[in-house]
Amino acid sequence: MPFLSTTAIRTSFRLVLVASILIIFTSGNGYAFSLASWVPSEGDFALGQWQGGVIGGYEWEDMQTSTNGSATSVVRNRFDEDVYLRNNAFYLMDPRLLSGSAGVNLDFYQENDKYNGANEHQDGTLIGFDVNAIVLGEKPYTGNLFAHRSENDTSTDFGGQTYSLNQSFGAMATLRQDSFLREALPYFSADVYARQEEVDQSTTQFGETFRVNETREIAGVDAEKGFRSADLDLTYQFVNDSYTGSIPYSFVTQWASLDYSLDFGATLNRRWDSRISYLSRTGNGVDESFLYVDERLRIDHFKNLSTTYEYLLIDTNTQGQEDIDNTGTFQVQYQPFRNLVNTLSFQAAYESFTPQGHQDFIAVEDSPDYSHPIPWGGIFILGGDGRYEIDQSHISGPVTVLDEKHTAPSFFGPGIGFTLSQPFVVTTTIVMYDTRGGTGGSQRVLTRLGVDYVVEARGQLTKIVILPTSVRILPGDPLEVSYSYAVAPDGRYSTTNLSGNVGVTYGWISVLGSYQQSKQSMQSGVGAQYLYNMRQENAQLDLHKDWEWVDARGSALYQIYHAESPSFGAFDYTMQNYGEYLTFRPGWNMTLHVDGNEMYTDYTVQPTRRDSDLDFETSLDRYFMSGNYFTAFARARQAEETAYPTETDYEAGIRGNFRYGKIFIWPWISWINRTYGPTKTNDPHIMLKIGRDL
Repeated sequence: MPFLSTTAIRTSFRLVLVASILIIFTSGNGYAFSLASWVPSEGDFALGQWQGGVIGGYEWEDMQTSTNGSATSVVRNRFDEDVYLRNNAFYLMDPRLLSGSAGVNLDFYQENDKYNGANEHQDGTLIGFDVNAIVLGEKPYTGNLFAHRSENDTSTDFGGQTYSLNQSFGAMATLRQDSFLREALPYFSADVYARQEEVDQSTTQFGETFRVNETREIAGVDAEKGFRSADLDLTYQFVNDSYTGSIPYSFVTQWASLDYSLDFGATLNRRWDSRISYLSRTGNGVDESFLYVDERLRIDHFKNLSTTYEYLLIDTNTQGQEDIDNTGTFQVQYQPFRNLVNTLSFQAAYESFTPQGHQDFIAVEDSPDYSHPIPWGGIFILGGDGRYEIDQSHISGPVTVLDEKHTAPSFFGPGIGFTLSQPFVVTTTIVMYDTRGGTGGSQRVLTRLGVDYVVEARGQLTKIVILPTSVRILPGDPLEVSYSYAVAPDGRYSTTNLSGNVGVTYGWISVLGSYQQSKQSMQSGVGAQYLYNMRQENAQLDLHKDWEWVDARGSALYQIYHAESPSFGAFDYTMQNYGEYLTFRPGWNMTLHVDGNEMYTDYTVQPTRRDSDLDFETSLDRYFMSGNYFTAFARARQAEETAYPTETDYEAGIRGNFRYGKIFIWPWISWINRTYGPTKTNDPHIMLKIGRDL
């Protein structure tokens, strides 16, 4: 039986809290009388500058969510009492021996929720701390010890709730260039580190709970050495990842990288850049490796003539299937006139797939770029690119792509997502991971088709659309997608790419037109069904004017796209995108922002349809003396696509920061109304925090 119950400990914490609040609010500038008594005698342990305060907060929320005939209601009343205290620049005996900073944050909360009419009560303590210590900080060999922890409990879209805990501790040793090893290893410096990270997160939405409980043990070294005209960088990292959440797994990741650059020649007109990187991941049924080698030499023969030679090796091995890609490039850049630059490239590649076979190509590409001043301060721009490529394929079966990197869009809505790089994807092979928070791709949360994303065919290409109701993927998350795609099994074909752009730009207006075309033709063998032709035309207008009080911008883009292939037929659309931006500064320390974007996409091949994405937002900022301000904001967004439910979001609110001496007030009032198909959420939210600094 414990000596003290949880209730007794919590009561003691709150007594300390009340005492702290009384001291801080009543001490005024005389708080030093208590803190000064904590400073030990000189030559022992000395405290540095104190920072701290208390914050009292109240939060009210009435979230009403309905979907498919059922409704949920959550009314939250939450009280928070925060105490935070920090000491900066403390030291032991001498600042040159050991110095550091430490802080702690205690959030005592009490929350009363009414969930579908039933009362629920919860209370507890959210604990956070941050400790950093530096050993021998002024020496060329130093050590850094650290420990961090933070807890948070927040609401999510469509009536969800997320609790998260992040904590880490570790150490790093630093060796600077002027260390005692400078005689043997001049200009050598390195960081050696080891740390443990823990990420616990639980999200509940629509009755589904998804947990991320992960522990990562990380160790590594970053070293660099400088020479007279060269630099060498070496990196190694070891990650032991253990995940015990909704999808348990564990594996070991090792990553090593070597970068070297050298300037040489009589006038240092030659530069060699070398990069070698290797990554392996094993465990839990995973066995994969990735080798990347890039060797590049650039020679500046004259001021207007240079050549570049490059060899690139990419070796990917996953579950016994190996893909080795060898690519060589020779490039000549010549500037015959001040306004004309031309780049001519020759490229060849050989790629083998085990056990599927191999493919290779040779290509030539020319890219002229011309610009010239025109009357009244304008610039005329003319550019183009032409590439001719011959491919040969001898492959039996689809080709696998491992961990193709993408980023989740900043807003999830109907039809909003990203397109995979390769055509003719076998959609049943798509596997996508969310790598948010992982170091070197260590954290890999498996996402689910139909729950987190859906797959949409766009002609020969494949688009992944993130669902707004996903609890695994957040806006802006890094994603890795593995999949297989079909190619011509045994054939020879050519690809001709042509593009060009022409335009005129002034200080306040620019007009630009561009054209892009790709055409593939079968020369021998079989596999014509995997070829395609594409054409895209763009016309763009940009306006920008900045007056004393007003900064106004506008843009308009019109795009025509056409693609066709024997397998998928034709895929055509026209897209219009309009953007408006206005900043108005009428005086009185006031600023008005208005921002809008409208995008309409019309698909002109059966079945015809129109998709739209409308986004408008505005804010009014009013600034006062001593950093005080308030902001009123509003936003409306609607995303509509025939194949998906329509999503509509409205948001409005006021937030501010007001300070009088050491006392501050943070008000926040917001209202959100969100609809996604049959799911509707209405969420008014009020938050008020009042605090005092030491």
